[in-house]
Amino acid sequence: MEDIRDYYVIGDLHSAALVSKNASIDWLCLPHFDLPSIFAKILDKNSGEFSTDKDDYSVTSKYIPDTAIIQFAFKNKYSEFILKDFMVPQPTKSCENHFLVRKFTGISGTSKVKLYFCPKSEYANKRSLTRYKKSKDTFSTDGLVLKTSVGKDSLLLYLPKDSFIEQKKEGYEITLKIQSGKDYLIVLEYVVKNHKPLFKSQNLEKQTANFWDKWVKKGNYFDVYRDKLVRSAITLKLMQFYPTGAIVAAPTTSLPENIGGERNWDYRYVWIRDATFTLYAFYVLGYLEEAERFFEFIQNIIEKCKQDSFDIFLMYTITGDPVPKEKALEYLSGYKNSKPVRVGNGARDQFQLDVYGALIDSYYFVSKRKIKVPKMHKNLVMNLVKKISETWLKKDSGIWEVRSEPQHFTYSKVMAWVGVNRAVRMAKQLELTESEINFCQSLEKQIYNWIWENCYDPGSKTFKQHPQSSRQDATNFLFVLLQFLNKHDPLTKTIIKQTCKELSYKNVFVYRYLTEDGLKSKEGAFLLCTFWLIAAWAILEDVDEAQKLFNKFEDYMDDSELLSEEIDPDTGEYLGNFPQAFSHIGFIMSVYYLYRYKQSLRSFGSKAEA
Repeated sequence: MEDIRDYYVIGDLHSAALVSKNASIDWLCLPHFDLPSIFAKILDKNSGEFSTDKDDYSVTSKYIPDTAIIQFAFKNKYSEFILKDFMVPQPTKSCENHFLVRKFTGISGTSKVKLYFCPKSEYANKRSLTRYKKSKDTFSTDGLVLKTSVGKDSLLLYLPKDSFIEQKKEGYEITLKIQSGKDYLIVLEYVVKNHKPLFKSQNLEKQTANFWDKWVKKGNYFDVYRDKLVRSAITLKLMQFYPTGAIVAAPTTSLPENIGGERNWDYRYVWIRDATFTLYAFYVLGYLEEAERFFEFIQNIIEKCKQDSFDIFLMYTITGDPVPKEKALEYLSGYKNSKPVRVGNGARDQFQLDVYGALIDSYYFVSKRKIKVPKMHKNLVMNLVKKISETWLKKDSGIWEVRSEPQHFTYSKVMAWVGVNRAVRMAKQLELTESEINFCQSLEKQIYNWIWENCYDPGSKTFKQHPQSSRQDATNFLFVLLQFLNKHDPLTKTIIKQTCKELSYKNVFVYRYLTEDGLKSKEGAFLLCTFWLIAAWAILEDVDEAQKLFNKFEDYMDDSELLSEEIDPDTGEYLGNFPQAFSHIGFIMSVYYLYRYKQSLRSFGSKAEA
């Protein structure tokens, strides 16, 4: 099984595939992110794949710059060829045809390459019936097509005319003879029921390259770390479901936070609490359309809530519906035997106080920027404030969605304060009455005082994870970003240092917390927490410390520039679902805060000065 860091992601703005550095497509759900898989080898070696036999070839790989196209170079002492893998972007709300392309180009000599095509639908729970035939009406040449039924939908694999196809016990072995200077195109088309195939030998590579070229040029990138920022931006774009603007936390499920452990979750959904930071990441890079479409998705969810209860889930599907109940696919062995494999998410039923403050904060954010959104409704914001007033003294499961007993988590209370604080700041814009302003100000003060009286430990001069704990939480780093802590107050730096002392490892990695959370296995260091710490140091104007930390982290990044959720701080192995949207958002924000607070752009990014 490949390491998680040894995968690339490609996508079409509706779903995404993971492709290994050995050119094996090991994960793909179609037609959408959160639907059952077609290929799931990454979760079980017998769960479907579209692989390339490297045989005696050495293989190198990379993204073609500023695109989501992967290029593999296969070479031995007799011949050399190139393979390009990509999905064709479909920036349309209605999409019935999805394309994945594998283009082979001979460079020297004559190469013989074998591919193994074995789709398995419904998370490999159903056997896929495949047949093949010659197809004069599909290619301009006399090609071949393999057709697989996926429920009522169809999966068509178009092959060059001189392909040799051999049926195996499961799937097909496809042999291509690649000659120098010639191209050989393999196209996988997914066709939704009651629709016709659309592939007619059009130049899909040019179409895809043009899309990414135009999109990247729309962005505003800083003078430093441009390539990494572009890769993070493209990755976020790949994870935004075009029809609704929703952004999945990751395109995968059940990649473990601990190899062989039980911390395996389905991340193919949208977390409400991520709203403001997601908007911020798109905004600072100049992608206002993506920010606007994501905010529209958030606002539609709020407007759908019943006014009498105004209950908001902590996560939603990409279509804005409740997340399915969690279930385990016991027949799958899991990534490197990490069981169970889960689909759906059990945290959907948790109460998490912070979502209400996060939503108001997202309203506040767009109100201060040039982001075109529908007119802000006073009633929506005040209903969220009302919900905070009714629930802020309740225990919740917290930002980390612990599976142990609910607590009065400090971060949750701070986010309740953030929500009310932002409502007060928007009072004029929302046309709040004097009594409404007084209500908000009183509630804001009440929450603020409660946090300091119950969550702050004057002995150790830091915030505890919750009043019943003696331990800290990495969310302490966020309090200065959220302006709960004053960056000019010396105590703020003390709190940051105290939290670092407990949770940092090797002066670069950060654990979320070190408390029991209801699960048996341990976990890795959380990448996002490192980015929070970098941003906090930058805001405190200790840019040298922020730069030093950033430089150290860079050394652990893979050449693909993709980021996971967690990392094993001893081995450098990536852990958790991949790629992780929030990690890329954190990376963008850490660079932004470094850029913003660095005294001189000339010295910014210099390892020598850090």
